[in-house]
This record gives sequence, structure tokens and C-alpha cells, in this order.
Amino acid sequence: MKNTALGFLLFCICGAGLGQTRGALCPRHIETPEYPQIAHTAHVTGKITLTVTIDGDGNVKQVEASGGNSAEQTHPLLRKYAAENMQHWTFVKPPSAPYTFVFVYDFDLDESLPPEGGPHSAPSITKVNIDLPDRVTILTNLSFVETSRAHN
Repeated sequence: MKNTALGFLLFCICGAGLGQTRGALCPRHIETPEYPQIAHTAHVTGKITLTVTIDGDGNVKQVEASGGNSAEQTHPLLRKYAAENMQHWTFVKPPSAPYTFVFVYDFDLDESLPPEGGPHSAPSITKVNIDLPDRVTILTNLSFVETSRAHN
């Protein structure tokens, strides 16, 4: 029984690396992203794909942001914000330098959160899920802006 468990464990450890040319890089410092306030108010959402290049010390040297496909482009504000946020991250020393990898930021509205504004107002709420090795999800509550007032 012990040999079977040990064999299975070794298979899982070795098998995890099969088909991968590069391992995931571990962050040393993560700058927690926020939902940009103007994007929150305007209900702007989107998925941003970052191509990140780091140097031999684990510092981010270059970030190229793209989003969506040709039918659906993400808002430039979200692309800019995600790229700027990633510039503040640092990583453990990579196996080779420069080291390039792809990371995804997903900005979305969470309708399960109480809305900001309206009769039962809640503050702006942001939830961040960091799913290493390659994804960050930034969720915020809906924001309601009163556009007109009743006249008496």
C-alpha cells in the first residue's frame, strides 16, 4: 500500500511538469489591484491579457496589454490600469532572463454585492481573487448615479 501511494505521488509530481516548457513563476510582491473608479461608475468591464517580461532579478521590465478579440475590444482604461498595476509586482528569480509569460486581469461587475448609490446605498465594494499562476479577477458592485431630481 505504501509503495502504491509513493508511486502515485511521484507520478503526480513528475506528471505535473510534462508538456510544459516553462514552470510558473512565483510572485515575491503582489500589488493588489483596485477597480478604477471611473470604470466602476461607468460599468466598464473586460478581460485584459498581459504579456509580461521580467529581468534576471524578478523585476517587471515590460508589459504589453491586449484585450478581447477583433469583435470585442476592451476599454483602453482597463488595459492601461492592468499594465500599470503589473509594473509594481516582483517575482522570484526566474530560471532564465529575460523571462516572458502571459497573465490575465478580468474586471467584472458582481451583481450579488449590494449596489452603490440608490435608496439602500452601500459603499463601493471591490473583491480581488488572485489565482496564481496567471489570473487576477477584480469584481465590484454596481454603481447607480442619480441623473435627475424630482421637482416639487
